[in-house]
Amino acid sequence: MSKLFMYGTSLEGIEQLMVMVPNFQPRRSGIVINNYFNCQGGDGDCKLSVINVDDSCKNCGYNDLNFKVNVDKKRYKDLVMDCFGKIKNNSLRERLKELSKSFKGEVFLNYRHKERFYNFLRHQDLDIHDIFPRFIAILFLLTADEKLWKVSENHILNVKFDLKQICLREIKTEGYALYQTAKTLSTGKECIRINELADKDLIDDYIFKAIINSALINRYGAELFLINK
Repeated sequence: MSKLFMYGTSLEGIEQLMVMVPNFQPRRSGIVINNYFNCQGGDGDCKLSVINVDDSCKNCGYNDLNFKVNVDKKRYKDLVMDCFGKIKNNSLRERLKELSKSFKGEVFLNYRHKERFYNFLRHQDLDIHDIFPRFIAILFLLTADEKLWKVSENHILNVKFDLKQICLREIKTEGYALYQTAKTLSTGKECIRINELADKDLIDDYIFKAIINSALINRYGAELFLINK
């Protein structure tokens, strides 16, 4: 059951904005992400209103810890469909279609995002092909927003995060959504409701791209950066 009194009415969007309180203290439901976003059975098959937080689905029995794909033979929209294609939410499906159509061969949001990401790897002397996809995905999220990165970078050592120590006092809504996504990837304890991810009033197209691409990185690894079409 939704915790919003106006859920399903014309006032739902306003109430969602109202619960995003000053200083961006987390809502109980959060805006977060998981390993795969959905199990093999998909949201429709599993009858869930939320998305799984680990590599297996207890509801439909899906379990695949070694899912990989040769991205050289795939296009970006193919990977998006492989990962999210069975989700039945029409609004989310439309957003995913728009994202796929707008893809021009760049996974990062912009040059500054890419620069922050690779500067960290270089300073830590890390080879992107020698670290876990989950770490890459979290780093991708934290470096997507300049202010979030400024308060985050001192809490990352080698391939370990201390997300609880990050001060979010001056972080805007966009950075907060990225942080919550990174937090769930790190802990595996939370999930994102499909209707939240589909809502443009909660998550704009810019941040939506970062969240979706982080999920693809977490699933397919560094090979995602090789996608150019």
